[in-house]
Amino acid sequence: MSKDNETVAFYDREAKTYAADVAPKAVPDILLSFATRLPAVSSVLDLGCGGGWASVAFQDMGHDVIAMDGSESMLAEARKLGVRNTLLDDFSGIDWRGEFDGIWASFSLQHAPRETMPGTLGKIADALKPGGWLYIGIHEGDETVRDPLARLYCHYTQVELQGLLASAGIEIRAVTHDKSTGYDGRPIDCMHIEAQKHG
Repeated sequence: MSKDNETVAFYDREAKTYAADVAPKAVPDILLSFATRLPAVSSVLDLGCGGGWASVAFQDMGHDVIAMDGSESMLAEARKLGVRNTLLDDFSGIDWRGEFDGIWASFSLQHAPRETMPGTLGKIADALKPGGWLYIGIHEGDETVRDPLARLYCHYTQVELQGLLASAGIEIRAVTHDKSTGYDGRPIDCMHIEAQKHG
């Protein structure tokens, strides 16, 4: 199974409050950086779209976006923002072949059970066009934890993710690190990865 039921239940329950809390006031630099790597008019999958702020940003740039999430309540919040194309499914539903110029996975893959990550990255690679781009935002570390809100988190080091991505035919092109505070108030180390499928 490529989803954690307790995590999905949290997002279904807290969708409205969570979406409002985490939506940035301006488009983040990492999304602007990622967008410069895409063709002017691209097909983009917002994988684990949450409240949909990134989907709206890509739409406003003229891209064709599919916003995919395992929580129907989160997708409802995305539609309120004006996201046009939503899809309810978990990571096992990634079932495209060479469809996307870019896949944006902002702090979503960390909720997938660790044992499913190699298969999920393989599906992502299949869904990308040759030379397509992948963004992964993720909590950095090596532990698997369930936070006080019952959400599953599988943290990854850069070295571990680099190996998993390489096995899927994807190469890391840029990495940045920063610190933030989670929705539950905990300090977190964040890692932002821009990677490219082999052409």
